[in-house]
Amino acid sequence: MIKKGSLIEIEEVSYSANYPDAKVFIRGNCLSNCNIGEIVNIKTITGHIMSGIVSKCKFLYYNDKKNRKHFKEILLINLKK
Repeated sequence: MIKKGSLIEIEEVSYSANYPDAKVFIRGNCLSNCNIGEIVNIKTITGHIMSGIVSKCKFLYYNDKKNRKHFKEILLINLKK
């Protein structure tokens, strides 16, 4: 289970008849408890609320101590402006 407030990555797939399918990965803080593969809302660093499927790539979930440090620094830079 991924807890509320955790930094996660969601994926959105856009389908179009004229263009190839596009898969977009978006990172942000989870707004509710969820599991991998569920649809969830996140709040991005810029403040946008997005929804999508929690990515099956476990990059952010298991390297938390290593990666979280860099993202907190980015958040602090954004808040100081």
